[in-house]
Amino acid sequence: MSTTTENEWLRQVTVLGVGLLGGSVALSLRRALPQTRLVGLARNPEKQHFLASSGMVDVTAGTISEACEQSDAVVVASPVDRIAEMVISAAASSPADCLITDVGSTKRQIVASVGEDPTASRKFIAAHPIAGSEKSGPENASGSLFDEKLVVVTPTETTCPQLLQKAHQFWRLTGGQTYEMTPTEHDTHLAAISHMPHLVSALVAKIASPEALPLAGSGWRDITRVAAGDPTLWAAICRENRAAIGSELKQFAEELERLRQILHHADDAALHQWLTEAKKIKEQSS
Repeated sequence: MSTTTENEWLRQVTVLGVGLLGGSVALSLRRALPQTRLVGLARNPEKQHFLASSGMVDVTAGTISEACEQSDAVVVASPVDRIAEMVISAAASSPADCLITDVGSTKRQIVASVGEDPTASRKFIAAHPIAGSEKSGPENASGSLFDEKLVVVTPTETTCPQLLQKAHQFWRLTGGQTYEMTPTEHDTHLAAISHMPHLVSALVAKIASPEALPLAGSGWRDITRVAAGDPTLWAAICRENRAAIGSELKQFAEELERLRQILHHADDAALHQWLTEAKKIKEQSS
């Protein structure tokens, strides 16, 4: 954890999109930096009341410009298809040395779109905390959500080294452990480890017959847990990372056909080997 002196630049932090992830950013910073002023964007009176009564933020603002005008850091926690435009809006109304970062689970298109705006590009360090839940909304936020979780930071060749250092420091203050890769590398790997598996989880849920559902046990519930995620959010993720997800689904279909052939030919030895290979991969990730 950084020292108090190193954190003095974070006098005010704005969260644009105070839901599960944005709310968890606010709560984790509340824990690490109790003196830092937290501002949340909330246009809905009901949400303004909830955020004020929960103490998640110190003050709410109804517009991006109002929320960002005095902030040292801004976190954009909206659905991925809205992040770039919100980053550009935040950049136009925030101080010159403001850090703008995000929580989006896709990176390449966001970084490319922000890169078309010189002001936003100078302030933006894209990030993705590998943490979350099938639940949504600020009522499910947690100050410990990012503890010991990986936060991928995706700078570009034009990123300012001093700003990149601030981004690493910021995300470590949330409890996360930062790791760098390019936006393209991020999207390729996340398609394999997150985006395609989400669709497979949804597929398992979708093909279950009503007659079978009363027999569902913990295994089925574990496999289908993420299928309960917000369809609008996940449709946006799939649009943003369509090519990489398509490539992973092709590989999935090929492996599924291999498994089907093993079962069709009653090759028990090959089936045992196939299951053993999968078990080893799972154990290596634990």
